[in-house]
Amino acid sequence: MLLPRTFMPYAAVLAASATLPCFAADGDPDTGFGSGGVSYVAVDDVSAREITPHASIALPDGKLLFAGARNKIVPPSPWYEPQIRGMLLRLDADGSPDAGFGNTTIAGLAELPDLATGQRMQGIESVARFADGSYVAVGTAMVNGPLQGYVVKLTASGDVDESFGSGGTVLLPMHYLHVVRLDSQQRIVVGGEHFDSGGFVYTSTVVRLDGSGAYDTTFGSGGTQSIVWADAGASGYVHDLAVVADDAIVVGGGFESNGSGLGTDYALARLGADGAFDASFAGVGWRVFHDPSETSIVNAVERLAPLADGRIAFAGYHNTGENITGLVLGRVLADGSTDTAFGDLANPGYFKPAILPTAESANVSGFVLQDDGKLVASVAYYTPDKEHFFAVRSTADGAPDPDFASAGIYDADLAPDGVYSEIGTLLLQADGKLVAAGRAQRTMDSPLVDFAATRLLVTADVIFADGFD
Repeated sequence: MLLPRTFMPYAAVLAASATLPCFAADGDPDTGFGSGGVSYVAVDDVSAREITPHASIALPDGKLLFAGARNKIVPPSPWYEPQIRGMLLRLDADGSPDAGFGNTTIAGLAELPDLATGQRMQGIESVARFADGSYVAVGTAMVNGPLQGYVVKLTASGDVDESFGSGGTVLLPMHYLHVVRLDSQQRIVVGGEHFDSGGFVYTSTVVRLDGSGAYDTTFGSGGTQSIVWADAGASGYVHDLAVVADDAIVVGGGFESNGSGLGTDYALARLGADGAFDASFAGVGWRVFHDPSETSIVNAVERLAPLADGRIAFAGYHNTGENITGLVLGRVLADGSTDTAFGDLANPGYFKPAILPTAESANVSGFVLQDDGKLVASVAYYTPDKEHFFAVRSTADGAPDPDFASAGIYDADLAPDGVYSEIGTLLLQADGKLVAAGRAQRTMDSPLVDFAATRLLVTADVIFADGFD
């Protein structure tokens, strides 16, 4: 078992650095961020009881934008029925809340209005930034009304742009929406599932809108492309998509190969810019598969990292025991076939680090490709003990990276006196540093769950206490 990295108290770190050189390594906290590498935004139980980021963007001016959900108790709702709304949170480059951003009592926090009238749950799952600095975000509105996927356009200051769609929003009835990306023409590409309540089937769906929020009729059928995978009568799920060269679209998710409710296999598809399936990928434009070296029927692609040469790295989960899932990284070639140059010799194409032995329900919350080809995945998980911020870095060929944190594993407790801390999103700054953000319940005696973020060094620096180079 790989042991987690341990950190000296910040006071001890500072005291040591006064007399000795400090050699910073990949995966160490960037002490110029927040306090000792960690930034918190405390909730006040007025604007929010909990802040949960699901997506993030490194802005050109060095600031950091996070999107997700805030929940709070709105009387007379009982404590177990929080109202959830979409939110944007912006930090300055040093990790402090951006006092010039937001519309709530919490510095840096902008709360979205009710986008689907009366729906109690309306969090943001994904966000993208237009060239002019505005944003588009997607999520799903549910509870107390019919299921609605939503696409909302926001100004750079976080306000709803009412010129988009209908009052700023495009609603997709009976859709779950999970991911949004922009192509080279600033068209909006959205992925999720359409739910057929009659057949109780989820159909993988990609939708493209123009900048005004209208369906782009040059894409698919009236702006929509359905992916039925191997069987239109079984359910498929879109967890991520990426826009690649020539505005082609790569889709990743899972498909119920063994029948309804019987788990999923990894699923990848490639669409042309017109939404048609690219037959150069797996012969038909899509591929459903699993690792032939194991019998897991619980597998899914959760995040994608396309390479410039057409290969596709992915991160997701596979079954590792009864009701337990573990992390998997994989890679396919441009034609969709397994890249046998990646991963373990015993099961080429896959890297399955033996981590988190007591964890259940491990899910990839972020996945980035560094300039050197190394891959970093952040993992949100449940354990009977306590959840931490957790990330894994592999070499470009899919092996544990000994130069990152502790033998490739970053494990840090951002709620040392509390209940848990959990990564919800991961981003790569232009300077190569990693920022992981999530939530932290920092005290045992309070239900408040704060926003938490940490910035990690990637390119190793050497800092000399006497200032000499």
